[in-house]
Amino acid sequence: MASKVRQSTRELARHITRAVYEASDGQLRRWRMLSSIPGATADAVLYAEEQGWLELEGAHSACLTEEGKRLIAKEAN
Repeated sequence: MASKVRQSTRELARHITRAVYEASDGQLRRWRMLSSIPGATADAVLYAEEQGWLELEGAHSACLTEEGKRLIAKEAN
């Protein structure tokens, strides 16, 4: 059974994905330090990873995935 995720966690995960997207100009495999994203929480980062929006490097860096790029591009249109 899937665990329930709070709406605020989902929204923050999208915010984090958007921040990585903007910092990387939408390019894949450009790593961003998570500590530079205001308000980022472990729960939200892990949720974004579980959704396939971000790829993590340890507990400190994330980069955009193709799915994350699609998500943010879709929201922009």
